[in-house]
Amino acid sequence: MENSASTILVTGGASGIGAAICRMIIDRGGHVGIVDISDDLGTALAQELGENADYQHADVCDEAQLGKAYESLGKSLPPVTGLVTCAGVSPTRLPIEDYPLEEFRRLVDNHVSGTFVTCKVIGTDMVARGGGAIVTISSALSIRPGPMLGYGAGKAAVLNLTQSLAVHWGKKNMRVNTIVPGWVDTPFIRRQEAAGRDLSPIKDVTPMGRLVKPKEVAEVVLFLLSPASSAMTGAAIVADCGATLGGGWLPYGELP
Repeated sequence: MENSASTILVTGGASGIGAAICRMIIDRGGHVGIVDISDDLGTALAQELGENADYQHADVCDEAQLGKAYESLGKSLPPVTGLVTCAGVSPTRLPIEDYPLEEFRRLVDNHVSGTFVTCKVIGTDMVARGGGAIVTISSALSIRPGPMLGYGAGKAAVLNLTQSLAVHWGKKNMRVNTIVPGWVDTPFIRRQEAAGRDLSPIKDVTPMGRLVKPKEVAEVVLFLLSPASSAMTGAAIVADCGATLGGGWLPYGELP
């Protein structure tokens, strides 16, 4: 972030990666606007973070609802200088033969339309006020295929949209970059483990042998929001403990 006066809006900020980003923004002297549909979690997080944080309910696919939330945050926080589009829905793993079109559309629409609407509403206002920085959240599935068809297609589109907006706003003092996380140690994946999912195959294919920590993703986000990345726009930064690299090694034997 540029300085202690920075105000960052984080969609999907109530839990997981988004919450880690919000906490780090506050820890480093900034202000944060949290937008989510999980009201209990969002309200509790804003209370935890103190007077420099505020929460507003909004579905990122609803342009009017998001605009209203943004307007409300503008009354309690300084003008937004950075945006993180972290809102998303959980992936569905089904073969295409059994994959309902409605479910595919739901996943793609949430990630692509949600990112588009968020950048349209908040990004357009930021440009009008002199610019800033946007960080979108893509996925390792955007650059390597996997069985989560709708999720992967949606996240690949987020990466492309990010790069398109980087060009679109390039001369307007607006930088737009994306992060490509691998398997992140969030409550979502830990709930899967508690339900019986074996996480060892993930670790076995990951050169660093572990999941990514949410705060590690947050560190990259804050770097991309800061002047330290001032020449970077349209970049896709992979933060996956090497998971996207492991598949290229395995045909020759086990990972070192």
